[in-house]
Amino acid sequence: MHKRFSLNELTSIKNDFIPHLYSIIKKERCQGVNDFFNKVCFAQGNEAYYYKSSDCIFHMAKRDNVLTLIDEVDKIEVVLPFDKKSELQTLLMRFIAKKERQVGQKTIEQILGDEFKTGKYDQILGKPYLVYDIETTVADDIRSAKFIIAYAASPEPVAEGDTNMKYECVMIEDLKDFVDKMLAFDGYIVGFNQIWFDNPVSLWNAGYGEKEIEILNNKSIDLYVFFQNLTKKRIGLNKLSEALIGLEKTLESGTKAEVLWNEYQKDPQKNKKSLEELQKYCKNDVRMTAMVMLYFLHYKKIAIEGEVFEYSLEEFVQKSNHNGVQEPMQEHSLQNQSIFSL
Repeated sequence: MHKRFSLNELTSIKNDFIPHLYSIIKKERCQGVNDFFNKVCFAQGNEAYYYKSSDCIFHMAKRDNVLTLIDEVDKIEVVLPFDKKSELQTLLMRFIAKKERQVGQKTIEQILGDEFKTGKYDQILGKPYLVYDIETTVADDIRSAKFIIAYAASPEPVAEGDTNMKYECVMIEDLKDFVDKMLAFDGYIVGFNQIWFDNPVSLWNAGYGEKEIEILNNKSIDLYVFFQNLTKKRIGLNKLSEALIGLEKTLESGTKAEVLWNEYQKDPQKNKKSLEELQKYCKNDVRMTAMVMLYFLHYKKIAIEGEVFEYSLEEFVQKSNHNGVQEPMQEHSLQNQSIFSL
């Protein structure tokens, strides 16, 4: 999976695309991009791969006068007309002159975070929202899954033009009140695959049934459902967040959450660190979900392997709901496909 950027965007977002490309051109002892592409890269074909040890670090392709450059280290894809190579040469010359990253560059996470702090994303289509994620025991079916812990996040204006993300930890003794809060909430409930998992499991564990689940589902913005409806592809939160934002889960597997919980239950006083690690994991999942949501709100475009999917905010909300989706689809690996915004 890769993020696609234009050449202009490369100069405004922190990355090592140009340094990586420069190191390859320098190693080939070429004078610039024209010399490199014509005499080396595409001298005998339309594709070229560069490896470090056994790992591919850069992939280049030329098809129908379109140049595609993929940095496998930074997971960045750049596509441009072959006759626009001069623009790439300009960026390369700037880098050579400075021999360092441009001052003031920001990561995507920083860009979205700065926008969020201004209050730009306090609401979605005029409504407030709450992002949440739960951790449960491992079970053969979701009916048997037992609630362990949850985290919720929502915008909290602290001053005019200044907003923070407020986080709330929900333990089992808080679950009923938290579920009641969501049912009464006059806004959107945001999550990742929560329509098929978090919503029903939370409500069942709080003593509610199908009627209340439907109420919660109808006000949900499910980012998994949105991605599925928009692209007809399936992907997990960790892969999507890593590709778009650069954020990953803090535990290798969700099953570790139950292990940490059981350790804490054995001796709460002695094993406080197990609970803290579990809380950190769940909070990070909520943060990942919120950042992916902000990414969708900011760019309003996603592309996979050259196919661009555009949407409005109204379509984002509509496609994020379960209406028209008959059943949860199993995750489909997108490891060899590019995911990016424009």
